[in-house]
Amino acid sequence: MKSEITREFIADVLAESVLDPRTRALYELCFMHRTHFQDEIVADKLRMIVRVCAERGVEVPGFSPEFAAHRLGQSGVDRWFAGIATAERIDPALMFEMHKRVMDVFADMPADQARSVASKYLHFHFPELYFIYDGRVAAAAYALGSGDCGYLARSEHDPEYGRFFSCCRKLVERLAEPAGRRLTPRELDRVLRAWIAHDEAGLPTPSPRTQQSVAYA
Repeated sequence: MKSEITREFIADVLAESVLDPRTRALYELCFMHRTHFQDEIVADKLRMIVRVCAERGVEVPGFSPEFAAHRLGQSGVDRWFAGIATAERIDPALMFEMHKRVMDVFADMPADQARSVASKYLHFHFPELYFIYDGRVAAAAYALGSGDCGYLARSEHDPEYGRFFSCCRKLVERLAEPAGRRLTPRELDRVLRAWIAHDEAGLPTPSPRTQQSVAYA
Protein backbone atom coordinates (compact mmCIF):
# COMPACT_ATOMS: atom_id res chain seq x y z
CA MET A 1 0.00 0.00 0.00
CA LYS A 2 1.78 3.10 -1.25
CA SER A 3 -0.75 5.85 -1.93
CA GLU A 4 -1.19 8.72 0.50
CA ILE A 5 -4.38 10.15 1.95
CA THR A 6 -4.79 13.73 0.79
CA ARG A 7 -7.00 16.61 1.92
CA GLU A 8 -9.05 16.29 -1.28
CA PHE A 9 -9.47 12.55 -0.86
CA ILE A 10 -10.76 12.90 2.71
CA ALA A 11 -13.17 15.67 1.76
CA ASP A 12 -14.54 13.74 -1.22
CA VAL A 13 -14.97 10.45 0.65
CA LEU A 14 -16.89 12.11 3.48
CA ALA A 15 -18.97 14.21 1.06
CA GLU A 16 -19.97 11.22 -1.07
CA SER A 17 -20.61 8.71 1.72
CA VAL A 18 -24.22 7.96 2.57
CA LEU A 19 -25.06 6.21 5.84
CA ASP A 20 -27.20 3.13 5.28
CA PRO A 21 -30.66 3.75 6.83
CA ARG A 22 -30.47 0.37 8.56
CA THR A 23 -27.14 1.32 10.10
CA ARG A 24 -28.63 4.62 11.26
CA ALA A 25 -31.45 2.61 12.84
CA LEU A 26 -28.86 0.48 14.65
CA TYR A 27 -27.21 3.59 16.12
CA GLU A 28 -30.59 4.77 17.31
CA LEU A 29 -31.50 1.39 18.79
CA CYS A 30 -28.22 1.19 20.73
CA PHE A 31 -28.64 4.77 21.94
CA MET A 32 -32.21 4.24 23.12
CA HIS A 33 -31.55 0.80 24.62
CA ARG A 34 -28.03 0.80 26.05
CA THR A 35 -28.94 -1.52 28.92
CA HIS A 36 -29.33 -5.30 28.68
CA PHE A 37 -32.53 -5.98 30.60
CA GLN A 38 -34.48 -7.34 27.62
CA ASP A 39 -32.88 -10.21 25.70
CA GLU A 40 -35.18 -9.61 22.72
CA ILE A 41 -33.87 -6.07 22.14
CA VAL A 42 -30.25 -7.14 22.64
CA ALA A 43 -30.76 -9.97 20.14
CA ASP A 44 -32.15 -7.45 17.62
CA LYS A 45 -29.03 -5.33 18.01
CA LEU A 46 -26.81 -8.37 17.51
CA ARG A 47 -28.70 -9.45 14.38
CA MET A 48 -28.14 -6.02 12.87
CA ILE A 49 -24.45 -6.07 13.82
CA VAL A 50 -24.01 -9.51 12.24
CA ARG A 51 -25.49 -8.05 9.06
CA VAL A 52 -22.89 -5.26 9.17
CA CYS A 53 -20.17 -7.90 9.60
CA ALA A 54 -21.46 -9.88 6.61
CA GLU A 55 -21.48 -6.77 4.42
CA ARG A 56 -17.81 -6.30 5.29
CA GLY A 57 -16.96 -9.89 4.43
CA VAL A 58 -16.78 -11.08 8.05
CA GLU A 59 -18.98 -14.16 8.29
CA VAL A 60 -20.10 -15.48 11.68
CA PRO A 61 -21.56 -18.93 10.89
CA GLY A 62 -23.48 -20.61 13.67
CA PHE A 63 -23.77 -17.40 15.67
CA SER A 64 -26.94 -17.27 17.79
CA PRO A 65 -28.05 -13.71 18.60
CA GLU A 66 -30.49 -15.06 21.18
CA PHE A 67 -27.82 -17.04 23.05
CA ALA A 68 -25.32 -14.16 22.88
CA ALA A 69 -27.98 -11.72 24.09
CA HIS A 70 -28.65 -13.92 27.11
CA ARG A 71 -24.93 -14.16 27.87
CA LEU A 72 -24.58 -10.38 27.65
CA GLY A 73 -27.51 -9.95 30.00
CA GLN A 74 -25.91 -12.32 32.50
CA SER A 75 -22.52 -10.58 32.28
CA GLY A 76 -21.58 -7.35 33.97
CA VAL A 77 -21.90 -5.39 30.73
CA ASP A 78 -24.22 -2.71 32.13
CA ARG A 79 -21.79 -2.05 34.95
CA TRP A 80 -18.93 -1.89 32.45
CA PHE A 81 -20.89 0.49 30.22
CA ALA A 82 -21.64 2.71 33.21
CA GLY A 83 -17.93 2.90 33.96
CA ILE A 84 -17.27 4.25 30.47
CA ALA A 85 -20.31 6.55 30.38
CA THR A 86 -19.55 8.22 33.73
CA ALA A 87 -15.76 8.43 33.52
CA GLU A 88 -14.45 12.00 33.70
CA ARG A 89 -11.45 11.01 31.62
CA ILE A 90 -11.47 8.08 29.21
CA ASP A 91 -8.34 6.02 29.78
CA PRO A 92 -7.45 3.83 26.77
CA ALA A 93 -6.63 1.01 29.19
CA LEU A 94 -10.26 1.10 30.39
CA MET A 95 -11.48 0.93 26.80
CA PHE A 96 -9.18 -1.99 25.99
CA GLU A 97 -10.38 -3.81 29.10
CA MET A 98 -14.00 -3.24 28.10
CA HIS A 99 -13.33 -4.59 24.60
CA LYS A 100 -11.67 -7.72 26.00
CA ARG A 101 -14.59 -8.33 28.37
CA VAL A 102 -17.15 -8.05 25.58
CA MET A 103 -14.93 -10.17 23.32
CA ASP A 104 -14.86 -12.85 26.02
CA VAL A 105 -18.68 -12.97 25.96
CA PHE A 106 -18.30 -14.18 22.36
CA ALA A 107 -15.57 -16.68 23.32
CA ASP A 108 -17.31 -19.51 21.44
CA MET A 109 -16.43 -17.71 18.17
CA PRO A 110 -12.99 -17.68 16.49
CA ALA A 111 -10.87 -14.84 17.88
CA ASP A 112 -10.94 -12.71 14.71
CA GLN A 113 -14.73 -12.87 14.57
CA ALA A 114 -15.14 -12.20 18.29
CA ARG A 115 -12.75 -9.24 18.04
CA SER A 116 -14.70 -7.78 15.13
CA VAL A 117 -18.16 -8.29 16.64
CA ALA A 118 -17.03 -6.88 20.02
CA SER A 119 -15.60 -3.76 18.38
CA LYS A 120 -18.81 -3.16 16.44
CA TYR A 121 -21.01 -3.79 19.46
CA LEU A 122 -19.02 -1.23 21.44
CA HIS A 123 -18.84 1.23 18.55
CA PHE A 124 -22.59 1.35 18.06
CA HIS A 125 -23.07 2.04 21.77
CA PHE A 126 -20.14 4.48 22.02
CA PRO A 127 -19.66 5.77 18.45
CA GLU A 128 -17.25 8.55 19.44
CA LEU A 129 -14.93 6.19 21.32
CA TYR A 130 -14.50 2.82 19.64
CA PHE A 131 -12.89 2.18 16.27
CA ILE A 132 -14.48 -0.49 14.07
CA TYR A 133 -12.20 -3.50 13.61
CA ASP A 134 -11.97 -5.86 10.71
CA GLY A 135 -8.88 -7.46 9.22
CA ARG A 136 -8.67 -5.40 6.03
CA VAL A 137 -9.16 -2.06 7.78
CA ALA A 138 -6.65 -3.10 10.44
CA ALA A 139 -4.04 -3.89 7.77
CA ALA A 140 -4.54 -0.41 6.31
CA ALA A 141 -4.25 1.23 9.73
CA TYR A 142 -1.01 -0.65 10.41
CA ALA A 143 0.44 0.27 7.02
CA LEU A 144 -0.37 3.95 7.46
CA GLY A 145 0.32 4.08 11.19
CA SER A 146 3.69 2.30 11.01
CA GLY A 147 4.48 -0.40 13.54
CA ASP A 148 2.69 -0.86 16.84
CA CYS A 149 1.82 2.85 17.10
CA GLY A 150 3.00 3.06 20.70
CA TYR A 151 0.74 0.30 22.03
CA LEU A 152 2.16 -1.61 25.00
CA ALA A 153 0.54 -5.03 25.32
CA ARG A 154 -1.00 -6.08 28.63
CA SER A 155 -2.31 -9.51 29.53
CA GLU A 156 -5.82 -8.26 30.34
CA HIS A 157 -6.26 -6.72 26.88
CA ASP A 158 -6.60 -8.16 23.39
CA PRO A 159 -3.24 -7.14 21.84
CA GLU A 160 -4.56 -7.11 18.27
CA TYR A 161 -7.37 -4.67 19.05
CA GLY A 162 -5.06 -2.60 21.26
CA ARG A 163 -2.56 -2.19 18.43
CA PHE A 164 -5.35 -1.40 15.95
CA PHE A 165 -6.93 1.17 18.29
CA SER A 166 -3.56 2.86 18.90
CA CYS A 167 -2.82 3.08 15.18
CA CYS A 168 -6.27 4.56 14.54
CA ARG A 169 -5.71 7.22 17.20
CA LYS A 170 -2.34 8.01 15.64
CA LEU A 171 -3.99 8.35 12.22
CA VAL A 172 -6.72 10.62 13.59
CA GLU A 173 -4.02 12.94 14.91
CA ARG A 174 -2.02 12.79 11.68
CA LEU A 175 -5.05 13.42 9.46
CA ALA A 176 -6.42 16.26 11.59
CA GLU A 177 -4.48 18.85 9.59
CA PRO A 178 -5.52 17.73 6.07
CA ALA A 179 -9.06 16.98 7.28
CA GLY A 180 -9.37 20.32 9.10
CA ARG A 181 -10.57 18.53 12.25
CA ARG A 182 -10.33 15.23 14.09
CA LEU A 183 -12.15 12.45 12.27
CA THR A 184 -14.65 10.35 14.20
CA PRO A 185 -14.15 6.57 14.31
CA ARG A 186 -16.81 6.08 11.62
CA GLU A 187 -15.29 8.76 9.40
CA LEU A 188 -11.85 7.19 9.71
CA ASP A 189 -13.38 3.83 8.82
CA ARG A 190 -14.91 5.33 5.66
CA VAL A 191 -11.62 6.93 4.64
CA LEU A 192 -9.61 3.76 5.24
CA ARG A 193 -12.04 1.57 3.32
CA ALA A 194 -12.04 3.96 0.37
CA TRP A 195 -8.23 4.08 0.48
CA ILE A 196 -8.08 0.25 0.48
CA ALA A 197 -10.35 0.08 -2.57
CA HIS A 198 -8.19 2.51 -4.56
CA ASP A 199 -4.94 0.93 -3.44
CA GLU A 200 -6.06 -2.61 -4.27
CA ALA A 201 -7.01 -1.40 -7.73
CA GLY A 202 -3.45 -0.09 -8.15
CA LEU A 203 -4.66 3.50 -8.46
CA PRO A 204 -3.49 6.71 -6.85
CA THR A 205 -6.05 8.19 -4.46
CA PRO A 206 -8.38 9.72 -7.09
CA SER A 207 -11.40 11.84 -6.33
CA PRO A 208 -14.47 9.72 -5.56
CA ARG A 209 -16.51 12.43 -7.32
CA THR A 210 -16.09 10.39 -10.48
CA GLN A 211 -17.95 7.53 -8.80
CA GLN A 212 -21.46 7.01 -7.52
CA SER A 213 -22.22 7.68 -3.89
CA VAL A 214 -21.56 4.68 -1.67
CA ALA A 215 -23.84 3.61 1.17
CA TYR A 216 -21.58 2.71 4.08
CA ALA A 217 -22.62 0.17 6.69
